[in-house]
This record gives sequence, C-alpha cells and structure tokens, in this order.
Amino acid sequence: MDEAKALVEDVRHAARRHHRTWEAMIPDAFTIDLAIEAAEEAAYADMAAAKARLRDHICATYGLTIRELSSLALP
Repeated sequence: MDEAKALVEDVRHAARRHHRTWEAMIPDAFTIDLAIEAAEEAAYADMAAAKARLRDHICATYGLTIRELSSLALP
C-alpha cells in the first residue's frame, strides 16, 4: 500500500474509533458517561493527528499551502 492510501486508511480508522467512543460516551440525548471522556478525547486527538499527517502529505506532494488546500473544498 502506498503512503497516501495508508494515510487515508489511518484517518478512516481513527474516525471509526472516535465515533465508537463518542457513541459510548453519549449513547442517547439524555445520557453522558463521563467515565468514557478520557478515551473519547484520546480518540479525537488521534483522529486530528491522522488528519494532520494526511493534510501535510497532500500539501508536500502537490506544493500547496494549507490555505490553498482548504480553498479547494469551496465551490
């Protein structure tokens, strides 16, 4: 697997992990399990780090700034 695909898979894996911890922490509109909070925060931080690695790779590969990359998402 090439580096870009591995980075994308890392983001997807981290996002799934964060989703699971979020759902465990807030299973419904009336419940918050604060015992899960540290795991959810760690999962969120891992997801943010994975996204940053992918973003840095894309910027380095294509010679873009983060601002230029983000402008591509706009119509």
